[in-house]
Amino acid sequence: MHKAYCVQSILTQGVQIEAIAAYGNHVILGTRSGQLIMYSVDKDKGVDMQMFNKNFSKKPITQMEVVAAENLLFVLTDSMIHVCDMSRLENNFEFVHSSPDTKGCTLFTMDVDSRKSTTGELATFIRIGCAIKRRIVFFFWKVDKLASLELTIELLDLPRAICWVNQTVCVGYKDEYVIYNISCTPPKMHKLILTSSTISQEPNICLIRSNMLGISKDNYLMLIDPSQYQAKEGSVEGSMNNKTTAIMWTHPLLGLVWDEPFVIARTKNAVEIRNLVGKETLVQSLPELKNTRFLVRSDKGTIFAAASSELWCIRMVDIPKQRKELLQQKKFQLAIELTDISEEKGNDKAQTIREIHRLYANELFTNKEFSEAMEEFEKAAIDPYEVIKLFPNLVPEPQHTVDDAVPTPRVPKLEDHDLENAYKALIVFLVQARQREVVKLLDNKNSYKLLLEIIDTTLLKCYLQINDVYVAPLLRLNQCHFEESEKMLKRYNKLSELIILYDGKGKHKKALTLLKEQANVEGSVLQGLNRTISYLQALGADNLPLIFEFADWVLTEDPHEGLKIFTDELIDVEELPRAKVLDFLVSKHKALVVPYLEHIIDEWKDTNTLRHNALLKEYIKQVQQLLAQQAKGEETPELPALRAKLFKMLEDSQHYSPDSVLQDFPTKVLLEERALILGRLKMHDKVLAIYVLVLGDMSKAKAYAEANYDQNKDVFDILLEIILKPMQQPFEDVPMHPDYVTPNLKVAVELLNTYTVKIDPIKTLESLPDDMDSSEVKYYLETVIRTQMAEQHERQIMIGLLRAEAARLKTAVDKEMNKSFILNESTVCPECKKRFANQTAFVRYPNGQMVHLSCYDRSIASNQP
Repeated sequence: MHKAYCVQSILTQGVQIEAIAAYGNHVILGTRSGQLIMYSVDKDKGVDMQMFNKNFSKKPITQMEVVAAENLLFVLTDSMIHVCDMSRLENNFEFVHSSPDTKGCTLFTMDVDSRKSTTGELATFIRIGCAIKRRIVFFFWKVDKLASLELTIELLDLPRAICWVNQTVCVGYKDEYVIYNISCTPPKMHKLILTSSTISQEPNICLIRSNMLGISKDNYLMLIDPSQYQAKEGSVEGSMNNKTTAIMWTHPLLGLVWDEPFVIARTKNAVEIRNLVGKETLVQSLPELKNTRFLVRSDKGTIFAAASSELWCIRMVDIPKQRKELLQQKKFQLAIELTDISEEKGNDKAQTIREIHRLYANELFTNKEFSEAMEEFEKAAIDPYEVIKLFPNLVPEPQHTVDDAVPTPRVPKLEDHDLENAYKALIVFLVQARQREVVKLLDNKNSYKLLLEIIDTTLLKCYLQINDVYVAPLLRLNQCHFEESEKMLKRYNKLSELIILYDGKGKHKKALTLLKEQANVEGSVLQGLNRTISYLQALGADNLPLIFEFADWVLTEDPHEGLKIFTDELIDVEELPRAKVLDFLVSKHKALVVPYLEHIIDEWKDTNTLRHNALLKEYIKQVQQLLAQQAKGEETPELPALRAKLFKMLEDSQHYSPDSVLQDFPTKVLLEERALILGRLKMHDKVLAIYVLVLGDMSKAKAYAEANYDQNKDVFDILLEIILKPMQQPFEDVPMHPDYVTPNLKVAVELLNTYTVKIDPIKTLESLPDDMDSSEVKYYLETVIRTQMAEQHERQIMIGLLRAEAARLKTAVDKEMNKSFILNESTVCPECKKRFANQTAFVRYPNGQMVHLSCYDRSIASNQP
């Protein structure tokens, strides 16, 4: 215990006290004979009577409440509430108002709230609840009288104690406490607890911390949060199942008052003072005040106590003096609460509170209460490095930071379970500290970066020892000290996490070397190629030489999987410079050139001409090799599929260069494929010669001619000439098709009959053999003649129509030219309302209106969207 309050005796005998109220240094007594007396109590000047009203009432004064902001005193006497004005001492409690509506009142409670009114002035709102028989009737103070709030609570029994807080009213009956939510209509009742389980005890209620209720039950003070009972209609109601704090006292409580941070209560043997925090709540006992009947708080640190005819003032001891004593007793929480309400300067107060938190944290840590200690370190805003130094094995090397001159507190030896608990608490503290430091990093100051590095490195060491599942996420944040972290990860054989560290710090060569070393180690977490492939894929174009260096062994080990380094569907992979990748594969892994080119062209839709040419040349090269093997009698099952790929690309691709591909194309084989290239070059005669004279495939020749007819009207003439006048050996050492070694008149006649309108008759007649029977081309000639006659007839009709249209237009023009109009100096433009001057350009509308040319232009411009 320590001395928190000192007692000053004011009156020892005289009046019979029945009620007491106080504010500031003033105390008001209500007597049994109906008198009102106010004393002013000063520590230095002593006691002075300020007001005395001898005949205020003929009945005892049973309850009083002061509203100091309005200089009003509410007095309950003769079962009615009266209001007095205390603004002038000489008026001795000038009577203001008596409320007949409160007749029958046995006790009352008040709610006083100061806030800005609609006019912007600070106004005090006073509400009062009066217990009248088995009801509580509510009023409010309106200028000079009590007016009804139109609100009533029907009670279960006669109330013995009531207290109003926010939108709830707590009522103490003889045997139980209930709470009413007055925000509902009608008010909702919630039962709390019995007043006592063993003895007959009067209920006691007081307001704690302005928003909590303190109620007595036997030897306990129960703290209840009334907000949990303020559920609106239709929402979940609160109940006593919620957490409720109970503080034990030596005897049943007879009266309560709150003076932050203490609860002062009357018991049968003394007035006890307790705080609400810590294990030992008893602060001070005042046995000399055991006979008190009344306790009332006047102001911060000032309480008045009264017996039947005695009066005392209980004043709080100076806070600095209390704090010194509390720190010696290691009662840090109470010291913090007292400092928080002290009148010390803001900065000094905050610094003092932080220092107490630090001392408290060190004490908790020494007592192995690690979680609580870290919470206090957090409140003290202590440098995280100072906390880390409490764990000598965790201090990073080198030690970068902060004040090593600060003495390290006595640290308990931590082992086994204690060490694990300490690490867990430290982790929580450092995670919170890290969040703050990350925000400070926006200032880009090295000191913050160094501290963050120490925090992360320490977290890494803690995780490695108690919960390594968090190691990888921490390393991805990339703030750990590299050498220290590398050493710790190697010690714990955390190879996978070591790769993350290397990656985050940009040590890619170290990571890839480790992956290569572990790839073939049986049982290693890095065994296989997948981690290496994934790592290389993520490096990006900036690390291309490193990718090529370590991709080499992967491609050698498993070409199919290794090629994913350059072909996987990832943004970083797709953005690699394809020309350099192709050069690398050509020089080191030629077998993968075709799969790579196929992927970037087919999947990524690459349109680069050089790469399209390269793939075609690779196809041609491989097909020629297979054809050579086939000529030797070897089996080549892959030839049809490969040749199909070549043909499809030559046919579909629009991005290769035909001239370039043709240079290396064979002339004795792959003639059908050659025809596709020649077709791109519009060499129709050579293409048709291949289809007809070499392949003997007239259907392909016809299809080619049809496809190219719109661009070249002579293509069918060329085809006919090739059939009728076959050239000898169009390709060296390539045999001609036997059907077309000599002119094939049958095919020629069929072509003439099928494509009559697309073949020039003049050229055709010149190409046909002289000895050819005219009957063979009868159908062709008849069709040509009919077509020519039809075209001639159509032309004549068109000529006649055009002449008629020309005559119509000439007549219309002559009609328009015969129109006349007069434009003189008195003619006005309807747009600008101005006259036409000599030689002014103008426009005449079909309706006869005339406007200036400039006005016409503006009108057209304004109407355009």
